[in-house]
Amino acid sequence: MIIGTYLSRQLFGSTIAITFILSLILVSGRFIKYLADAAAGRLLGEVLLTIMVYRLPGFLELILPLGLFLGILLAYGQLYMSYEMTVLSACGISQAQLVRFTALPTLCLALMVGVLSIYVSPLGNRAVETIFAEQDLRSEFETLAPGRFHTGGQASSVIYAERLSDDKTRMKKLFIYKGEKPTKKGGWERHNQVVVVAESGLRRLDESTGIQYLDLFNGHRYEGVPGQADYQVVSYERYSYKLSEPISAVKVSKLKALSTNELIESSDLKMQAELQWRLSLPLMVFVIALLAIPLSKVSPRQGRYNKLFPSIMIYLAYVSLLISSQEWIESGKISVMVGLWWVHGVFFAIALALLSWPRIKIYWRFRKLAAVAKSSSMKV
Repeated sequence: MIIGTYLSRQLFGSTIAITFILSLILVSGRFIKYLADAAAGRLLGEVLLTIMVYRLPGFLELILPLGLFLGILLAYGQLYMSYEMTVLSACGISQAQLVRFTALPTLCLALMVGVLSIYVSPLGNRAVETIFAEQDLRSEFETLAPGRFHTGGQASSVIYAERLSDDKTRMKKLFIYKGEKPTKKGGWERHNQVVVVAESGLRRLDESTGIQYLDLFNGHRYEGVPGQADYQVVSYERYSYKLSEPISAVKVSKLKALSTNELIESSDLKMQAELQWRLSLPLMVFVIALLAIPLSKVSPRQGRYNKLFPSIMIYLAYVSLLISSQEWIESGKISVMVGLWWVHGVFFAIALALLSWPRIKIYWRFRKLAAVAKSSSMKV
């Protein structure tokens, strides 16, 4: 139908433009954060683009529903402003038909969000977490800069090399410190401190095991707590120690990196909450589309942005309740059966009420007129 095609084109145009702008803002902010991590030596510069590509599906699954919501508000709001909706209504296009015309683009976006949230995003998150785990294993030396002190994970180690080869496997004038680790309570875990100095060093990978080693030559090793009787000083010509576990042994345990099948098979409350969140995103697309249609109706004198702020507040309330419900599932405050579904039910009911409100007003107006007419006839 020509009208349906026209409305879909208007809606897709607005949604794509808004999604692009929101994606640009979110991706730029996250890229700046990763860039700061790279500048501080916590990430290698060459993995930044890879990380952003893997993160993109996770961004889109959150941005697309908001893009559709704002797209409907602005696209249909503009049609009300230009009296096109008035003309369509005069031609017999009801709000129910408007919902049907909106259903096709909504279904397309819901399917896209479903594929992203259920399949693609977990794969991307798993890849990113694997990269981060590998960076934690390798970064102490691969991000080392000559002539600069490099702080390792949790500020528990300091490494310095006066000179480095281009591939960062050969070093001169090395200083390595392994110290106390911060505790969760804000204190420091007291244990032996180790200081190693060496004239030169060689970083190598054992191909058979995948474990990295550092071979140090002509230096000294100091271990213990200064002032204690068991403080040890050892001189060596060659000293080797293990830098990392095998890369293949890297384990990814974050919920967002687990596959949907793993979540389905688990009875853990946190995993069930994550599963419901993934399933909720495509369902939310349908509900917010129903919400946006009546909220987009504005008077030409009001302007199409008149209802934008309250509409965004409704959207934020929707998302906030979903997030809160997810936390309540994890803590056991609400059952898994209730889960996030009650939030969708509440906002679906609100959407139906907003869609039905014009008919309700007409119904009560006719009842009032009928009551007045009946009263007048009785007086006569």
